[in-house]
Amino acid sequence: MPDTSFDLILIGATGFTGRRAARYLKEHAPEDFNWGIAARNPDKVSALAKKLNLPENQCFIVDNLNKERVEEVVQKTKIVITTAGPFSLYGENVIAACAKFGTHYLDITGEVGFIKQMADKYGEMARESGALLIPFSGFDSIPADIAAFLLQKEFDQPEKLSIKSYYSISGGFNGGTIATMLNKFETGEYKKMNTPTLLLSQNTEQNIHKPEDAQFFGFDSAISRWSAPFIMGAINSKVVYKTAELMKEQGAPYAESISYSEHSSLGRWYNPVPFFVVSIIVLSITLLGPFEWFRNLLRKIMPAPGEGPSEEQIENGYFKLLAVAEDQDGQKASLNMSYPGDPGNKSTVFFLCESALCLAENSDKLKTKSGFKTPVSALGELLVQRLSTRGLKIISGNK
Repeated sequence: MPDTSFDLILIGATGFTGRRAARYLKEHAPEDFNWGIAARNPDKVSALAKKLNLPENQCFIVDNLNKERVEEVVQKTKIVITTAGPFSLYGENVIAACAKFGTHYLDITGEVGFIKQMADKYGEMARESGALLIPFSGFDSIPADIAAFLLQKEFDQPEKLSIKSYYSISGGFNGGTIATMLNKFETGEYKKMNTPTLLLSQNTEQNIHKPEDAQFFGFDSAISRWSAPFIMGAINSKVVYKTAELMKEQGAPYAESISYSEHSSLGRWYNPVPFFVVSIIVLSITLLGPFEWFRNLLRKIMPAPGEGPSEEQIENGYFKLLAVAEDQDGQKASLNMSYPGDPGNKSTVFFLCESALCLAENSDKLKTKSGFKTPVSALGELLVQRLSTRGLKIISGNK
């Protein structure tokens, strides 16, 4: 039987995002919270432990491709969080071990097709062991998941609810994010991203209606700003749809049919420059990503794994989200959400670590939940309340 002497172990702790997550836990975890770090390189683990003043018995050397070693580490803890991506390359053994031994799991992946494969393969095992597995617990896809969850509550079980989210962001890419994006093209997962039902158990569109302008490029009169499709929208929409399916399975009220789309908010009418720049980037990645020469070019000019923006860039970044919902009768509701700091490097760490701490603090209340869940279907109001008291700003509008 697992000894679960640790409350949490962070896998991938020496990577760019992992180091930030370890620092966050050091600063924000309760004093009596027993947590540790794990990674492949002993020298890097030792250096990080020294920097954080962590004792040797809180450090583990683990290669995610070594199944036996992964199982040894997973059995030592109640919760695993991992930042070691691409997850389709380095995640399966961790997920399998958590499902096998009843260890709860959170990650920051946006690899929807991979998670669908893992849920099909290990979902039943996780339900039997009591493991609660919560992928998408970073900037992909907690803001979207929470926005849709809160907005649908503004209506009285609507038959048809359409939600549009507009993001304004400032930040940079880290090497892990770039590697994951490139891996999606190399494995062919990008071909599946136009399938809205990709994460759903029944693979049916009966609870989804198609967004009218998800691929809109131009001046959006609804917000009086230039707009282009948000690059993470294909990921986040599928998480929202999965939450809708899971909430209904749990008997929780949710819209009968839902559509969700994401857009970048890119400046007033008199300044179209950001719109053209972002549109070129989005179209270039979409059209040229399948070509090896383009991926090799990105590897040369973009950060490598373990690298990322400067601390100043990360702290000066932000994300702001305006989400607007409309039901079948034309009734509307909206909310604004924001968090200071680079969304892909600071917000992601905040969401991941606070979600894990929320799970740890409320484990008794969540005993009835197991298997693969989305952040909202797993943690619901508990997560919203926790994030709101720790720096996430959420302001609801009126219908």
